Amino acid sequence: MNVVLRLVKGSSGKPLHPPLTDVSVGAYTLGVAALIAGKAGLQTPQMAHAALTAISFGLLLAAPTAITGLLDWLDIPRATPARTTATIHLVVMVATTVLFALTWLAQRPGYNHDEIRTLGLVLGIVAEGFLVVGGNIGGANVFVYGIRVLKRADTPVSKALNPLGVPAEVPPAAPEERATRTD
Repeated sequence: MNVVLRLVKGSSGKPLHPPLTDVSVGAYTLGVAALIAGKAGLQTPQMAHAALTAISFGLLLAAPTAITGLLDWLDIPRATPARTTATIHLVVMVATTVLFALTWLAQRPGYNHDEIRTLGLVLGIVAEGFLVVGGNIGGANVFVYGIRVLKRADTPVSKALNPLGVPAEVPPAAPEERATRTD
């Protein structure tokens, strides 16, 4: 079970939740941009298709993104500011996902008729607003509370860039490597 959990959560210094959020945020944002561009008259049939396709991709990633985030949330100590912030992030992101699902439903007929539906556009813009707020709150977990951040300044570059994660015990960099390091 530990191996499965590690695969789902990501390894030390390489959590899986952030890259999943990056891809879903990109997909959702592309979808909303296509809704706006299409409603403005720019290649409307293509934008109607692009919007629904991009939002569909974001929704497909919602489950793995939520699962990895939930596993990270479970590791945060209870009754701490970090847990409270993470809980707010969780609630906002669930609401965001629901709003994007409603956007998808509202825009689906527009996909068939090569048009941007006004309700789909409005819901998409509202969902994007929630996405920005939720992303900012999630960022606070990382940049304020250091959730899933190793903060090992002396880790050699070759170890830090390892896509499989940073080993549990990383020896400090050699003095000559620290002197020439530019990161």
